[in-house]
Amino acid sequence: MLPRARLDLSVEAARERITDRVESLPLLEAPLTQSLGLSLAGDIVSPIDLPRFANSAMDGIALPSAATANAGEAQPAQLRILGSVDAGQTWDAPIAIDAVVRIGTGAALPDGCDAVIPAELITERDGFVEITQPVSSGENVRIQGEDIREGAIALLAGTTLRPQEIGLLAALGVERVEVTPRPAVTIVSIGPELLAGTTAALVNDANGPMLAALAERAGADVVDIIQSDGDRDDLFDLLDRCAETSDLVITSGGISNSLADTMADLLEPHPQAELWNVRLRPGKHFGFAWFDGFYVLSVPGNPIAALVGFELFGRPIVDRLLGRTIGNEMEIATATASIPGRSGRTDAIRGRAWHDTDGRLLATPTQNRGSSVLSSLPEANCLILLGENVGAVEPGEPVPILWIGYQ
Repeated sequence: MLPRARLDLSVEAARERITDRVESLPLLEAPLTQSLGLSLAGDIVSPIDLPRFANSAMDGIALPSAATANAGEAQPAQLRILGSVDAGQTWDAPIAIDAVVRIGTGAALPDGCDAVIPAELITERDGFVEITQPVSSGENVRIQGEDIREGAIALLAGTTLRPQEIGLLAALGVERVEVTPRPAVTIVSIGPELLAGTTAALVNDANGPMLAALAERAGADVVDIIQSDGDRDDLFDLLDRCAETSDLVITSGGISNSLADTMADLLEPHPQAELWNVRLRPGKHFGFAWFDGFYVLSVPGNPIAALVGFELFGRPIVDRLLGRTIGNEMEIATATASIPGRSGRTDAIRGRAWHDTDGRLLATPTQNRGSSVLSSLPEANCLILLGENVGAVEPGEPVPILWIGYQ
């Protein structure tokens, strides 16, 4: 039997194939309140000035600043209090040069007023206030449009909507946005050892829940988590069903070179599928396919390699489906320990990264880095990536990291 045809790829070349082949999902219009984590399809142009009108930055009195030009301790300016205006209200009559109005934070500045004095600095007597020093025009006033002008770009196309972007759009009165929808993802764990039955060698499925959580954190909606014994016909039928429900299917296991690796056997003859030998540790054997209506990524069954495979290849697929640009996720940290690697491959090493008191980004490997040591995963919040041209890294040298957890 001839060996299956595989592409020999660097990590970078494999990611480029994803960029070249994965297209973003068709756009949809969504309520702003249901757009968290989605990517904007186009620029958002501000429909209004923000603020929409000049308003008070604090509780106090609104006044014409010119009335205080000659104010001093010896000769305070005495100004009549005409009344009060609060947020949501307007003062309809112009304010004379010798008058003031009590004003609440956010209330529209009355006509004729151009400054606000904080409430705690005001002395009132018999319906008058005394001002003992000049007040500058614009003091404690939020000017109309000082935040965003009508017609200015508020958010750029491709922006991922976080709570803070949603807050801005809500303030602009935007109720619906055109976005790229969340991709629907199915996770398939392959291996007879994962299924309960007559076998005594039952192994708990770590990959299914882990890959589902990784996909959700990347911005996808997980449709299902399925365990398969790896029967080729069953896998074929499963993929056929997934075509109706999923934009992406991520499988783990069954992708190496043995006769038992039925996922590789299924993908190998298909003209829109590739088998990869990626120069990567952990992980080497991967599969990638772009069928009509959905994509398939096959990662190794080893949980550590599955996690690395998702972060390097699965997350970029989700990003592309969401309309995001990939390739800028990595940061440069300073190694605090010796990190062994080997030229000719990329080593993805579980690590811990943090900022020191001077703000420098530091990184160190986890203590136990065995390829099957799952207990090391909770300690890691990044992958330290030693490229193909890097044999090892010494303390104080720069290393690229890819965040995989809380920063």
